Amino acid sequence: MKLSSQTEYAILALMELGQRYGKGYVLSREIAQSREIPISFLERILLTLRNSGVVVSVRGARGGHSLARDPKDVNIKSVIEIFEGGSLAPSDCVDERLAPTLHCPLEASCVIRDLWKNMYSAMLQSVENVTLNILLEQERIHQPLFNLEFKCQNPNFK
Repeated sequence: MKLSSQTEYAILALMELGQRYGKGYVLSREIAQSREIPISFLERILLTLRNSGVVVSVRGARGGHSLARDPKDVNIKSVIEIFEGGSLAPSDCVDERLAPTLHCPLEASCVIRDLWKNMYSAMLQSVENVTLNILLEQERIHQPLFNLEFKCQNPNFK
């Protein structure tokens, strides 16, 4: 699954706000310049984040944007779901919101569904407990967040 540029830019914008958390409001243009995000795109992203309760925005000479809560309380999975339509599932048949209502005639013998389930499970494990604070700490020490080697739990897939 490929995440949208909007999702990537949203996380980058939140990282900038996280770095400045507790230091007042940050102007959109400062976020855009610091994280190299097109300003018009950033404005739409910040509106979505504000409407979702992740960001607080204030107009005026001393206005700008700020995180609505501490970076340790901003879950990256939730942010991704805001911009990717509410689910990270690669297919409807493994989306826990939709799967109970779907009736696929191939379900009993579908190896593709098993692949999607494994992929979805690995993706969820990767982001489930990641907070903005964790990303900020990784950025500070310049270390990758995960070991890129993935070991599938299903013995049928090697």
